Amino acid sequence: MAKWIDVAQVALERLDGERHGGKMKMTIIQLVDAHLAGRSEETVWTLPEACSRKTYHGKWKKNPIFAAVLAEVDGLAKGWRDGKALQALNEAAEGLALASPDAVAKLVERLNSFDEGIILRAATAILDRAGIETAAKSSSRANVDLRSIVELSDEELAAIVQDG
Repeated sequence: MAKWIDVAQVALERLDGERHGGKMKMTIIQLVDAHLAGRSEETVWTLPEACSRKTYHGKWKKNPIFAAVLAEVDGLAKGWRDGKALQALNEAAEGLALASPDAVAKLVERLNSFDEGIILRAATAILDRAGIETAAKSSSRANVDLRSIVELSDEELAAIVQDG
């Protein structure tokens, strides 16, 4: 919660000259926190740092400065939350991309196993995850009997993996 409050500090300072400015700020913070958490505004009115429901709906909600600051802080907080979510998705995608070469290397290592079941599972995993961008470019799809892969030599399997 503290990080979006830091971002919204300038907007909240516009309430410094208002009567009950401190209580107005805390009410806005609690309202925006409820919005971010998906809680009802009704959960705010019982908090000691926020105004009462009657004060909010009867006076403050109609105050143009209060309403503008609430809208601005709410927008900043939602933008911050959305940015954090996007950042988390980007970091996860980057982590997967960085881990992919190691995962492929482990699968390629398994192609050298003495156990035909391990070889088949590794080859299948490699082929299952090979995207269109890594597949051989041709106008027709090749039908491959995966059972025949275990009959290939290590060099042939390595060539398939490198060419794919």
